Parts: sequence; C-alpha cells; structure tokens
Amino acid sequence: MKAYENAKAMGAEQIIAKIAAEGLLEFGADRTPVADKWNLVNEERAFQTNPIRVVAGLNNSDLNGALLAILKDDPDKVLTGMKIAALAVDAQELYLFLPENETEYAKELANKASEYGVQIFNGIVNVRESRGGAFHHFETLAALADIFEGNYEPGTYMAVCRDGETGALTKVAYGTKVSDLVGETDAKAVTIGTKLYDAATALDMVIESDTQIGNGVVTLYAPTCCLIHEAAQLLEAERRHSCGKCTFCREGLVQLHTMEREITMGQGKKNFPEMLAEIGEAMTFSTPCSMGQTASDFVMGTLKYFEDEYTDHIKKKKCANNVCSAFMTMYIDPNECQGCEACADVCPKGAIEGQAGYIHMIDEFECDKCGKCLEACEHGAIVQTAGRVPKLPTRLTKVGKFKKRR
Repeated sequence: MKAYENAKAMGAEQIIAKIAAEGLLEFGADRTPVADKWNLVNEERAFQTNPIRVVAGLNNSDLNGALLAILKDDPDKVLTGMKIAALAVDAQELYLFLPENETEYAKELANKASEYGVQIFNGIVNVRESRGGAFHHFETLAALADIFEGNYEPGTYMAVCRDGETGALTKVAYGTKVSDLVGETDAKAVTIGTKLYDAATALDMVIESDTQIGNGVVTLYAPTCCLIHEAAQLLEAERRHSCGKCTFCREGLVQLHTMEREITMGQGKKNFPEMLAEIGEAMTFSTPCSMGQTASDFVMGTLKYFEDEYTDHIKKKKCANNVCSAFMTMYIDPNECQGCEACADVCPKGAIEGQAGYIHMIDEFECDKCGKCLEACEHGAIVQTAGRVPKLPTRLTKVGKFKKRR
C-alpha cells in the first residue's frame, strides 16, 4: 500500500501532527487520541527497559470477536497501519495478538505478517510485557492506513446481536442514532460494547467519535430475560477469559460472579447491591487492561437501570420473568398425570416417585428444576410455577383416583 510510503516520507513528527489534526481516537474500549498515545511513548521511552513495541489486537475484554473481521477482510491494511504506528514511535518490534481460538488463522496469516516484520501470538495481550509501547486496536490501524492512503471516512464498525446471533459488521457514520442502527425492537435492555442501558436510554443515544464502542456489538435483551441471570452468565465467561494475573480483576470477578449467582439461587443478601457497586467501581481504575477495567460494566448497568430486579430477587424472593429456577416450584398435576413413567425415566436426580398407572410425585428437595420432565411429559401434567401449589397426593395413588381435599 502506498500509505506506508506516504507516511515514511513524512517522518515521525509530521505523522503524529497529521493524526492529531485528523482527531483520530483509539477504537474499542480506549478512546484516547492516538497522537497523545504516541507522544507519551516517545516522552517516556528513556525510562523503559522493554523494547518499544507496536502491539495490535482486540481489546482483552472482547468476548465476541466480531471486530476480528476487520483484520480478516483486509490484513494488508491492518499490517500497514502497524508499520505506520512503528514509524511514529520508532518501534523495535511489532506484535499482533489473535484470540486464543484462532490458531488456524494465525498459521494462515504467518507468512504475510512476516513480510511486514510482525510476530503473531494467540491469547490476550500481556500489557505488562510490552509496557511503554503503543497498543492499538485493529480498527485503529485500519484507519491509519486509510488516512495515509487518502480515503479515510470517519465512522466505526458495529454489529447488532439479536437472540444470541451477531449480525455482520457494517460501517456506521458518526451521528447515527442507535435506534436507526438496530431498527424496530421491543428490547428492554441494550448493551453497547460492555455498557448496559435500559432500552429507552440506549436507543436514543447517538454514535459519536468518542463513544466507547468496546467490542463494536450492540446487543438487544428481550423483555422476557432476567438481567441478573444474564450478569451471572457473563461474569462466568469473563472469569474463564481473564488471565487472572491482576488481583483486582481476578478477585473482583470471583466476588461479583459469586454474588450474582447467589442472587439467582435465592440466596441474595440485602447488602449485595451495595457491595457489587463498590467492587465494580474499584475494578474500573485498579487494573491495567480492558479486561478488568470493563468487566463490571454490565453489573453496574443492572444496578443503575434495573434496581427493581434486585429488589424482586433479594427481598421479594421472585424472578419476575421466571428465568431463575430457584424461585420456581415444579409439581405434577394429579388430574393430568397418566402414570406413564416418562418423567421419571428422564429425571437425572431420581426426584420423581411413581409406578406405571399411578400418579407420580416430585420430591422438591431433590429436584434441581432442570426441566427435562417438562419436555418428556406428553400430557402436560408437569407444572412450573412461581405461585401457590395446589393440594397434591402424599402417597402413591392410582391414576384418576385422587380427590382434592376441599
């Protein structure tokens, strides 16, 4: 690409001045002006013991990987951007990090990367190892190449996730409303990157150059979801993804996940929301990479916009949308049971008592509410409810012989 030759002819100072004039901000979770990042590297280089590096990758907090398509669609553009950044900070080494599960793509890209003097690694970025260098998102590097090629159009790449499926990336011009991006929706909550909002707030937002887009994915959460349940699942995924080397990230994730999970299990305590907020706030400024800095974003959003869900789970002992099974009771309707034994056959806990031709009964202390019996019963006799349970048999009773006590 002629972009690199154009940049090389200018020299470091002019490169930095051009990017400063362009107002380019780092993409992803970090929205720092790129020129400021380069100036800081150059100012502090005398104090660094590490080789000065340009490090490229997705944010460590990116669990989705949708923005990896920027690299896959045009690797030359991203690699050229790395070379331009190297000119700006006089970098000695160029490191490119791919997600841990992209080992095959790393092999595919190896020869091309070698031509640019770039070393490829799989896994999250080790910020400490390359301290003092210039860390850039793939999207930032693609923008650098476009700027020096002379065809840069301000905007950002984003995708919309509905029902767990992430759509294709599209270039979104600054000034676009989130509602225009996602179209008509009945979502009750929306995340932009790692930040969670209620739908009304999010859909009214406008994507600007300083919007923290994180992983570039706008995720829609249906009215029937439980956001505390969603938080617990996300925190579990973040715990698996985190390298665990930083105390605040490692221990913070453990504590946040434990409390959210206990809330979904009906074991939440009234001081949990306050503790979640305190730990979440501490994590945002006590960790060196985006993993710890943004890991509590979703939880903080639930506390701000969906406080009523904590009240329901902790004080009222209910899950409004009946997602958290701990608040549900399962029983067999004695008037519908045909004694076919299908439910007992699939129960992994052996929590269903009964014989052929007899009304079956669920032992609520053994039942883990997995729902397998619901799927197995062809007669609609299995009932899951958060309400009152009717009078049920206490001993084996032949089908059709149970009479409810009045």
